[in-house]
Amino acid sequence: MLERLTRHSQSLRLRNDRPYLKQKSVRFSEDGRGKPQLRDIMNQMLSPTIMRNGFDFRLDGSGSQPLGRRAIPPRGVRQPHLDSSQPGASHTSSTYRTMADDSVRQRGPHWHKSQLLDISDSVRSGLRVGHVSSSDTENLSNFLEAALKDEERSYPTLNFETIEHARLDKLLSEIIQFADLMISSNLSPYYLLRLRVNVSQSKHLRRLWRRRFREHFFMIDQHRRAVLVESPGRLKDVSFNSSLDYDLGKWQTTRVTGPVSEVEANLQFEPGHWWLNITCAERDGIVNNSQEIPTTGCYGFPTLPLLTGSEEMTNQSPHGNILSTPLNRSTVKYVREGSSSDMHVPLISQVGRKIRIIRGYKLKSIYAPEAGLRYDGLYIIRQYGCKFDSSANQYRLELTLERAAGQRSFEDVRKVPKPSQLDDWSLYEKLEGDKVKLLQGELSYLEWKLKQQEEKADREAWQRAQLFKSSFSLGSSRDERASKSSFSL
Repeated sequence: MLERLTRHSQSLRLRNDRPYLKQKSVRFSEDGRGKPQLRDIMNQMLSPTIMRNGFDFRLDGSGSQPLGRRAIPPRGVRQPHLDSSQPGASHTSSTYRTMADDSVRQRGPHWHKSQLLDISDSVRSGLRVGHVSSSDTENLSNFLEAALKDEERSYPTLNFETIEHARLDKLLSEIIQFADLMISSNLSPYYLLRLRVNVSQSKHLRRLWRRRFREHFFMIDQHRRAVLVESPGRLKDVSFNSSLDYDLGKWQTTRVTGPVSEVEANLQFEPGHWWLNITCAERDGIVNNSQEIPTTGCYGFPTLPLLTGSEEMTNQSPHGNILSTPLNRSTVKYVREGSSSDMHVPLISQVGRKIRIIRGYKLKSIYAPEAGLRYDGLYIIRQYGCKFDSSANQYRLELTLERAAGQRSFEDVRKVPKPSQLDDWSLYEKLEGDKVKLLQGELSYLEWKLKQQEEKADREAWQRAQLFKSSFSLGSSRDERASKSSFSL
């Protein structure tokens, strides 16, 4: 060090002797810091530098930052340490090997998007009815613990795409909202305590995600809405056409599909398949028209969309057995009123045969989906009836349908749409409203919005009336059976 100071002082004397080599004076600010040039010179004198591959490593542990402004190393990454007793090149290569080994050892878990989506849908469904099963509580606790540990890594493995696909942001929000309802829930004290811990973990995890993703996390729904119309989205090959004017919507498909055979449709469509509208079902090929009419494939296997009208529950099955609860009733009566063209006359030849049934959310039925369209499986047409009401000057169609055996249970099918699908439905409604406002104006948008609200209120009132009617009929049947038993005694 003394030798270096001596050589430096000699060079300064030489510069003083030669005016063209004389260094410019440096003014110091009030905080005692000079200009960066002199500060860098002093840093090099006090801390020798090793330059390798564009990286600046100093023996005192500082990087290329000035004194007093050294960068803080990321979380979980050890700061490289170089020993001055060996050449700098060997130190750099050994440091790279150490950091590579650390990255391999710190490699996080592999997140499965589909499994995380199933857990999210299952937990959110339980939260909405106020009851979360023990298995869902266990899966939720394991996920939150793993996600919090993953956030402690320098480079977390749970990326933004996985969070977006699995609706994990919606899961955390609904868990936090459920905190106010936990007191009135029917959970055991053990699972109630675990849910309280999960609420605290959810709040902490959401803060970490907001800090890591920043504005992307707050605009995640806008990104989902953009993905909705892209190729993997639910509205792929479907466009909005403002010139269309009928009750089922203003969407049309740009994809031409031929008739679908029975074998092909059974392989592609399972009970519980869900669409946003009838046009999406036409795009996928299960129907051949966006109208509410029965369509037939090339093998003569028809599909009937039940999008409007109503369904009435029957008290007995076609075999004469008394059905106790509405969920156990596999036979329903579909009623539709309108002109002669709305009576589905071609179904007369399908009595006694199987037909695919698609139910829409506008159908007045306790079996109708909450949103969109759902394929409910194969049904057998047991009876077709049509009569003319002269007082109302319209026709009335009555269609008795019995669900075929050997399919996925209807109790599982009724769980569709799932919470993630309802998220897509909300984005779809917002997208359609924006299309109407942009292409048809503010007045048309207000009319569209008012019509949507009136239809929703009408369906909810009808469902409440039907549930009250069914509960009253069940109560009267129990009283009748009790009176008969007491009379026999």
